[in-house]
Amino acid sequence: MTTETAFIMDTSQIKFGFGATHEVGHDMYALGGKRVMVLTDPNLSNSEPVSITLTALSNVGIDAILFDQVRVEPTDVSFKQAIDFAVDGNFDGYVAVGGGSCMDTAKAANLYATYPADFLTYVNSPIGQGEPVPGQLQPSIAIPT
Repeated sequence: MTTETAFIMDTSQIKFGFGATHEVGHDMYALGGKRVMVLTDPNLSNSEPVSITLTALSNVGIDAILFDQVRVEPTDVSFKQAIDFAVDGNFDGYVAVGGGSCMDTAKAANLYATYPADFLTYVNSPIGQGEPVPGQLQPSIAIPT
């Protein structure tokens, strides 16, 4: 007796390998990004991955604006700082360069700039109200360092 097992994985595109960061401009351009918020922390601000990212975006005509104030272990205050920057910048794409804190901050900035609400609106209960995200967010790319 044979048993068949099928697995389906429907994931976002994952690109990796030497030089993949050089392609982020083309990737964001293909997603429709024209004005993009690049998020990182102060320690990575002048690093090669951030420099490559900004250059790659600029090379395809994307207006890339750097936000380098991501905090390690972000708080509601640091999230709100990034959200305010995102709202003021009117971005149509987000790129996080760094670790989990950068990626989480980029997700929060994207969410609250796209669907403005009180900070606890989308935070799960019992702390927040646990409201579902109303729709699709702006394109986002994460570049883990």
